[in-house]
Amino acid sequence: MKKLFLLFLLILKNHPSEAQMNLVNNPSFEDTLNCDSIHFIHASYPWFMPTNCTPDYYYGLNPTCGNSALQNPSGFQMPYEGIAYVGIFLTDGANTRDYICSALLNTLISGKQYYLEFFVSRANLFALATDDIGAYISQQIPINSGCSFLPYQPQVENPQGNILTDSLNWTKISGIFTAQGGENYLTIGNFKDSTNTTIIDADSGNGEYNNAYYYIDKVSLIPLDSLQGINDVNNFGKSINVFPTFFTKGATFQVNSNISQDCNFELFSIDGRKVLSGIIQHGNNYLKSENLISGIYILCVYGETKVFSKKILVY
Repeated sequence: MKKLFLLFLLILKNHPSEAQMNLVNNPSFEDTLNCDSIHFIHASYPWFMPTNCTPDYYYGLNPTCGNSALQNPSGFQMPYEGIAYVGIFLTDGANTRDYICSALLNTLISGKQYYLEFFVSRANLFALATDDIGAYISQQIPINSGCSFLPYQPQVENPQGNILTDSLNWTKISGIFTAQGGENYLTIGNFKDSTNTTIIDADSGNGEYNNAYYYIDKVSLIPLDSLQGINDVNNFGKSINVFPTFFTKGATFQVNSNISQDCNFELFSIDGRKVLSGIIQHGNNYLKSENLISGIYILCVYGETKVFSKKILVY
């Protein structure tokens, strides 16, 4: 039975619907086009700039284009995923802002819920830090012919008061929102003017540049209903139920069993690694997620001749 399920996981991993689940094209900025400049617009296709400000592109150790993604004029940082990331100004003491924007792979559907996440890290040569960064999903490109802030309300943003001072690690920004319908574009940046932007000195005056500048990597936008019904396997009928199927890291989720005998369970990451295993007993079973990183997992419950599997999302 387990060999059968491992085969199922292999099929799941390579199924086209899984590859298309993330609606962000070039989510980790690895694919390049016209890679002949440090500027974001020349290297990270199909991402582009909705204003006249110019985000920066970081790629590899000794790139033929862009700055190094390890040691660069903004500091030192390893990519969160792959070998590339981008950098933007969130504030320079005025209303000047950088933004990155991309068309989504599919138009969002009214009333459906979506999960969005991206990762940020403060560039360590810049003295200032802020909590003001978010993602705005829109029907049209939020164009600004100048270089000032875009006055829009992001659907997902970093919590107020959570000052992003960390320049050693990557910090996840994430949230769930309900689409109005017709949204086609994703824009990331600081959508507040200078009066309403929180700024602190993160390096006690030791930073080389008096700005707030951040790296961005691994952007994901996932329809939550894609976690239900696609590639799930259920030979148990209504005897096994999981609730909820998406929850924040550290939360407890419930597996209900109406089967009289104990069943084994295993939890796999989306790339097929087993991260948790144990016994599901008759009745309500509570599983904790504090040791799980954010991502998609497959929960499998085994009977003697039956398999139940369900995708869950930890964010």
